[in-house]
Amino acid sequence: MRPAYTTPVEEAPSIASQLRYIGRDPATGAPIRVNDHFIAAVDEDYEQYGKVERQAIPAPPSGPDDVVRLQVPRLAANASVRSFGVDKFGRLDVPSDAQTVAWHPAYSQLPGSGGATFLAAHFAWAGVAGVFNRLSSLQPGDDLGVTLASGAVLTYRVTSVIDYPLTTIDMGAILAGREGLESITLMTCSGPPNEGEYPLRTVVLAVRAEATG
Repeated sequence: MRPAYTTPVEEAPSIASQLRYIGRDPATGAPIRVNDHFIAAVDEDYEQYGKVERQAIPAPPSGPDDVVRLQVPRLAANASVRSFGVDKFGRLDVPSDAQTVAWHPAYSQLPGSGGATFLAAHFAWAGVAGVFNRLSSLQPGDDLGVTLASGAVLTYRVTSVIDYPLTTIDMGAILAGREGLESITLMTCSGPPNEGEYPLRTVVLAVRAEATG
């Protein structure tokens, strides 16, 4: 079983000098490069993380085919999913409880549409283990299910589970998912907390089960 977190060996180089990767090629084990359009450009963005207030953006109105539930059998999770917008610090907003999963329809596609869907939830909230508390225990080959408001249930298969230092997270790349594949990305905080802040983000990538071959 993989560890719950991996401590970075050394400080990451300048954000602007790095390319981001999501997952690994199952045939070669090599990192899969994300389109350069989504590469983070400046370190300043991370220095201002959670400090500079902006205008919060609420979630768009509910639609007839919103995501309503997420099923993760390995975690024994069958969680409610709600739509969220952007908080006052310019970050994708998250629930104020331990068990709700956030979907951001303005920045993430509807499952089944052929694109990339992003879902986030807490590792812990107010001393209570969150729905994604054991997210790092997922393994390639595990199945996920998402239920839409229409009643449709779609299945996705995990292809990678990676812990990224917060200072190297490229949200553009994560929201883009795997180019050319319908995918779902799950993300939560991870790593040993330091004064309430988590230094890592666990990122799980899953692709539509029919697309895994």
